[in-house]
Amino acid sequence: MLNAKFIWLACMLSMVLWSMASCSEDNIQKSADTHDPEKVPTMISRDVQTVVSDSGRTRYRITTKLWKIYSESKKPHWTFPNGVVADELDENFQNVASLICDSGYYDVQKREWSAIGNVRLSMRNGDRILCDRMYYDERTTIVNCMDHVRITRTTGDKIETNQMFYNSKTRRSYGDTFIHIEGSGRVIEGFGYEYWDHDKRYVVRRVQGIFPIDDSRFRR
Repeated sequence: MLNAKFIWLACMLSMVLWSMASCSEDNIQKSADTHDPEKVPTMISRDVQTVVSDSGRTRYRITTKLWKIYSESKKPHWTFPNGVVADELDENFQNVASLICDSGYYDVQKREWSAIGNVRLSMRNGDRILCDRMYYDERTTIVNCMDHVRITRTTGDKIETNQMFYNSKTRRSYGDTFIHIEGSGRVIEGFGYEYWDHDKRYVVRRVQGIFPIDDSRFRR
């Protein structure tokens, strides 16, 4: 489903401060030192669109209307209250993967990302994910999609669940919540599941039912 390239999100946003030159000085505002650092950002950038290079090649693009940096806070963090779009680019500068969300947050010390509201993921392998919340821990490389998670695979399978973890190192998806899988001529429902990218295999621990369906409508 997801693949290791998902890590581009963290790399992209962690490195983006190095690319601030792409934002005009008119769009960067520094806050006064007398303000409360817990409530007032150290820096505010508006209408940001910047690219990030890695190993000498442009790989990522970030677009956001508002970026607030709280570097003097007791818990340094960044916020994207008006949403963020993050794209991975190939050698021809074509978009191959993307994240879109209504608002974003990054905890600098914990190295944890949060994407909240209408989260849309388009993966390099072609899978698409919709959910209400997504969290990513850079240290463990584990993604946590939560609340009304809907997955459309390149195989045509449609998955609905309430929580999905993904370990980018093992390329394994898993969860303990209810899962509904449609595709390959059947519906599978149950609690607790695993899925491996390399063999596209599901394991449902507590199967509640397997029902035959006509899934041709998904393959048009």
